[in-house]
Amino acid sequence: MGSHNVVIPRDTAYTSSVGSYFSLKNAETHPACIVIPESSNDVSIAVRSLTRGFELRKSQCQFAIRGGGHTPYKGAASIDGGVLIDLARLPAPGISADRETIIISPSQTWDQVTEQLDPYDLSTLGARVAGVGVGGAVLGCGTSFFSPRYGFICDVVEDFEVVLASGDIVHANERENKDLWKALRGGANNFGVVTAITMQTFPQGKFWGGQTFHDISTRKEHFKAHADLASMQSYDPYVHYINNLVLSNATRSWFIGSSLQYTKSNPPVIEPAVFKPFLNIAQKPLFPGGPTNTLRVDNVTSVSREYAALATYPKRWLFATISFAPSEEMMEEFFQMADKAFQSYLDLDGFSVAMAYQPVPSVMAERRGASDSMGPIQTEGNLIYIHLAVSVDGNEWSSDDTIEKAVQDLIEGAERKAKEMGVYRSYLQATYAESWQNPLLRRSPGTLEQLIATSRKYDPKQVFQTQVPGGFKLPQGGALQEEL
Repeated sequence: MGSHNVVIPRDTAYTSSVGSYFSLKNAETHPACIVIPESSNDVSIAVRSLTRGFELRKSQCQFAIRGGGHTPYKGAASIDGGVLIDLARLPAPGISADRETIIISPSQTWDQVTEQLDPYDLSTLGARVAGVGVGGAVLGCGTSFFSPRYGFICDVVEDFEVVLASGDIVHANERENKDLWKALRGGANNFGVVTAITMQTFPQGKFWGGQTFHDISTRKEHFKAHADLASMQSYDPYVHYINNLVLSNATRSWFIGSSLQYTKSNPPVIEPAVFKPFLNIAQKPLFPGGPTNTLRVDNVTSVSREYAALATYPKRWLFATISFAPSEEMMEEFFQMADKAFQSYLDLDGFSVAMAYQPVPSVMAERRGASDSMGPIQTEGNLIYIHLAVSVDGNEWSSDDTIEKAVQDLIEGAERKAKEMGVYRSYLQATYAESWQNPLLRRSPGTLEQLIATSRKYDPKQVFQTQVPGGFKLPQGGALQEEL
């Protein structure tokens, strides 16, 4: 690793790195320097240096790890005053000779991955929006268009290349360091720096799907159809569905954009019967003369880029999440609570809120016996979770605290309501959680104990718990006893 791999605030590479985050909250952080490694060996040198420095000066060697940089809350993959390890230059070897796996870098975006696979009628599990980074989606066990068939994104990882706190470079898979492999599949950045990920591929050609647009007055029809779909005991594994409710200061009113995909291919199935209740709902263009839907047969890269085109950024973003049993009444309750919470922010520049209601059928939660660190969420049965995404323009920084308080109050109030209605579920989707929603604390006691034991085994000095403040951490000391 040479001097060109370490940049400081006056360097162009420093400015480019800091300025390329998804959320402006992270772009406003100021690391003392940025290390941009070009190999796992470079990462090893950086980690050894930082951990040695920590032993000498415990308060001066904090660091952060950045993959794609998509997690929106400040400090998740950024740091003020410490050292940022930006993995942007790590190699991405690509598809294997037999095309059964693909080796990817944690700093890649998912559309960069899928566009390599599309020409071969192959795919893998990855995020559904182009521009989302690989690392966070894998370590957070995100969701894919194909998750009902194959599980969470982490469940098709065959191998992790990892730099441990000692600086050692190891592989974690089903044959070696299996406990680490399992922990990394959903355990966030608590165990080391992942420098390469080998993922299984599977046959996947073009499929039917897209978005349909509707007036907000049709929401109860959507909620009923969604609850019926999510309650199915025999869930069609080719079904992917999201019901998006969006409010912005551009429209001054809510609208609905539903995402329907039926991922069977070769040949694709057009307008499958399972989607009939949704397709029967009256559609309405988002703007005069616009389309009422984007339904078509296309590849996954194109579909993911369509989603990305709907997200205006860079902005000041905040995510949060909640889950509950399939219930059209609870979906309406959440809408009413959110409408009340956000109307007063409509005059903020660039304000928007999107609520994505998504089913998690038990066939997906059970993950076909997958070995990961998610724990027994299948015992909760079918559920629905909401990805709440709130954003404003960069100049509205003074609204950060009040918006965060409004969102926290909304989530806490909605969880109370769900408990009153008997539909509460504890599951939190890590890739959509805000900083105060540590999803690791919602894992089962047995799962938490395994994660903590694995952390102590591979990181005995607890470097990634104490020197890396960003991300969701494992409970320690008294907090641990409280959770267990």
